[in-house]
Amino acid sequence: MASISQRGNSWRVRIIRRGDLPITKTFSSEEAARVWAQGVEADLARGLYKRPIGDRTTFAEVLRRYSDSVTPTKRGKSSEGYRIKTMLAAGSHAKALTCKFLSDLSSADVAAWRDRRLRESAPATVLREMAIMSNAINVAVVDWGYSGLTNPFEQVRKPRVRDHRDRRVSAAEIDAILGATESRELSLLVRLALECAARRGELLALKWRNIDLAARTARLDGMDTKNGFGRTVPLSPAAVELLRALPRRLDGGEVFTMRGDSVTQAFSRAVQRARGTYERTCAAEGVAADPAHLGDIRFHDLRHESLSRWAEAGLSSLELAAVSGHRTLQLLSRYVHLKPEALAQKLAASA
Repeated sequence: MASISQRGNSWRVRIIRRGDLPITKTFSSEEAARVWAQGVEADLARGLYKRPIGDRTTFAEVLRRYSDSVTPTKRGKSSEGYRIKTMLAAGSHAKALTCKFLSDLSSADVAAWRDRRLRESAPATVLREMAIMSNAINVAVVDWGYSGLTNPFEQVRKPRVRDHRDRRVSAAEIDAILGATESRELSLLVRLALECAARRGELLALKWRNIDLAARTARLDGMDTKNGFGRTVPLSPAAVELLRALPRRLDGGEVFTMRGDSVTQAFSRAVQRARGTYERTCAAEGVAADPAHLGDIRFHDLRHESLSRWAEAGLSSLELAAVSGHRTLQLLSRYVHLKPEALAQKLAASA
């Protein structure tokens, strides 16, 4: 006999037969749940019911298959692979979801997990994890034949992420970070990031075969960019000199050897060391340290700083977009932060 219960904004059907696993399915309305339940009971009475694949496949099995077959094709495969591995680990925060059969996974389950997760992690982290799990279900439905399933991750509210940053990195801060790093390669990455406004991953994927020092351009493949669109980046004279100083691989492979997480960690350590040196200097001179100096700086801020500098140098919005790879001026505007004092000087000059 079928039982129907409401769970949040969903209606869950549960049909129990002696000696067999329960048959469950979740719907967005009570009427749809009743119609489905009546149809299944009629098929059971005639011996025609065939248990859907979602009733005998756990979400953990789908995530493992997704991690093995889909994740390796992505640019961010290392990061995504690590997140899925964490979700599947014993005692994982996602255990309440991954242990369920796909057809038994409801929007109420996802919402309860989301709320618990938000109490221990940042909204941006939770949003990324939701995107991975949601995509795994969509792939299962579209490509793997798990038909008849609804995606519960698409039925719940997403965490609101406020990650807009307007941090400008000063020349003094850059000099201090470069002086504090123990990695020559990181020093070159920092300076090149400031010259060409490329993302960390784009710089690390840059290949010698795609660099034309005579034409002063570097080609970024679509597989290596965040939005999947390739672009040719113009190189400033300083960027050309930086690249000329590097040993060139004969096979035309990657310019840099560092991994993404290594760059992030080394940059963070350099910032911390530079801040420590600054505080000690201030203490020795008897002056108060500026809390903002060398505070809250990330490697990605170099991209913001580079684009802002080029904007102040006079590049148009279209020219900036050609450098940055942004597809809309709205996205570009999040990366360009003009200094008010620079605008004031420009207004004075035009008066």
